[in-house]
Amino acid sequence: MKNIGKNFIVILLILAMGLLVVGCQSADTPPESIDVSAGDENGVTDPGPVQPEKIIFALDWTPNTNHSGLYLAAQQGFYAEEGLEVLFQESDMNFIEMVATESASFGMAGQEQVLQARASSAQIPIVAVAAVIQHNTSGFASPVERNIKSPADFEGMTYSGWGTELELAFIKTLMEKVNADYDQVNIINQSASNFIASMEMEADFAWIYWGWDGVNTEVQDYPIDFILLQDIDPRLDFYSPVLITNETVISENPELIERFLRATAKGYQLAIEEPELAVDAIMAAAPELDEELLLKSQIWLNDQYIDDAPRWGEMKPEIWSNFKDWMLEHNTLESDLDASAAFSNEYLP
Repeated sequence: MKNIGKNFIVILLILAMGLLVVGCQSADTPPESIDVSAGDENGVTDPGPVQPEKIIFALDWTPNTNHSGLYLAAQQGFYAEEGLEVLFQESDMNFIEMVATESASFGMAGQEQVLQARASSAQIPIVAVAAVIQHNTSGFASPVERNIKSPADFEGMTYSGWGTELELAFIKTLMEKVNADYDQVNIINQSASNFIASMEMEADFAWIYWGWDGVNTEVQDYPIDFILLQDIDPRLDFYSPVLITNETVISENPELIERFLRATAKGYQLAIEEPELAVDAIMAAAPELDEELLLKSQIWLNDQYIDDAPRWGEMKPEIWSNFKDWMLEHNTLESDLDASAAFSNEYLP
């Protein structure tokens, strides 16, 4: 009992000394300040503003009206709303490689390029996730004085092209439809800087996309005849361009695709409603472009972005399968492939 009493007294003395020390500190020193920024009243730390996720988009060409919805989505903050910062990169024609190797999360390409990549011996794993334009807008154009009204009129004429098997197959297909002789066409590789220069210098007809070169002939008051590919063979109504990603992003980060496409769809919808705003966005990225051409091209394309589709970006299985069959028939694919695996509408808003 004596030991217990002594121990109890010792404990009381220790407690008293502790209180004395605390009392002295309370009297002589101010209380510690509370760092409000470090947390809330519950002690939860504020991590600060969330940094956007940076991704690269590989352009298929220099900036033009095919890209207007992308630039507009960036300018208007639609990507930022999805927590994204999109960096547009001109790719010197290696956009397929950039997307396939994950150097870029997304890019732009033609349907034919997607099919060729997947059918190649390397089986490049890219997938189309949205159609920018609903129908093919390309065909063969010629100055009116050449009097080329039908593929039969290609006989005896000089074609200036890029030297690809695809465009030569287009010529053959159209000429076969009207029982004309492909061997009567003189083929040269394009050396002029644009369609009009090529027609004035070296050739009689060329493959162009109406939304850019075709509109430019109107701006330049340069009358032409134009043969739309699918008017001769319906299988040549293909998607060009499409937005692409790779199979790794699809399997590991599908939510990124959904966020990107939500913002991008808003951009193209706004381009339709406000073409001048779309032109401003492109001009901010490429001020050297002709503003009149941009505006007229934008106005023309605004009817093409959605056209008869239920929503922007949607792709039809038959467009993919029909064009794949045509490419296989004309030896522009290394091997057969499942066309349905080359595209997906799953991530569209």
